[in-house]
Amino acid sequence: MLIFDKVARVARKPLPDHWAAIKATLAARRRHRLLTGAHAPPKVLHANEKMYIAHRPDSDVFHKRHPEIAQLSEMWIKNNVIINASDLPRLYALIFNIKQVLDENIMGNMAELGVYRGNSAAVLAYYARIYHRRVLLFDTFEGFDQRDLVGVDESKATEFTDTSLDHVRDLVGDKDVRFVQGRFPQSIPPDLYASQFCVAHIDCDLYEPAKAGLEFFYPRLSPGGLLIVHDYANLHWDGIKRAMDEYCREIPERPLVIGDKSGTAMIRKSALA
Repeated sequence: MLIFDKVARVARKPLPDHWAAIKATLAARRRHRLLTGAHAPPKVLHANEKMYIAHRPDSDVFHKRHPEIAQLSEMWIKNNVIINASDLPRLYALIFNIKQVLDENIMGNMAELGVYRGNSAAVLAYYARIYHRRVLLFDTFEGFDQRDLVGVDESKATEFTDTSLDHVRDLVGDKDVRFVQGRFPQSIPPDLYASQFCVAHIDCDLYEPAKAGLEFFYPRLSPGGLLIVHDYANLHWDGIKRAMDEYCREIPERPLVIGDKSGTAMIRKSALA
């Protein structure tokens, strides 16, 4: 009897509702297969698989709060597919937190130390133009400076040479962007010492420039400003964690670590700092 009642209820529904129900059922079955397959927990966590299946944030999928993310994702993976296409949690963390700071009208411009091919810089520049800010991009634009391969980083190889200032400019654009080329902090122009920042993103991999970056950006970060340090939980670049931990002993805040590929750390600057 219950089966007949169910069939009767289905028969009374309009045809579009039938198709919607069928599509929803098929979509649910597809999600179930993905979430119980080879790249889903617990199977993936018992193996050495590098990737797993995850949901996109509800605010993006259901509430359409970030319509720009499709465009930003193209910039995010441009010439860097292997690393960035599988690190969407990092992209979402950047977008959500940068927009939070800008929506709160925290004063200052944005900056990035360690630009490589310009993928995250393009994200910063996108929001800078919308919120009428500027972006300062600091890099050699030709890989590590040999003088920084000392101490904890003396065994690191020269990397990230497969880029250039012109390459980055092509992706990021010139509008509201200032490129500062050279070894940091010696490359800082005198006029930038009076700068104020709402967002500072440090992604330079090595201890010496990371330490210099923290010493330069944190004092110039507005209260409520966002400091982002990539590779904090990446044991290959252990100089980053060392620099961040040493500096955080001198300030009120402590790092909040994001579960992206390389363990990005973030802090919001206290009004008491």
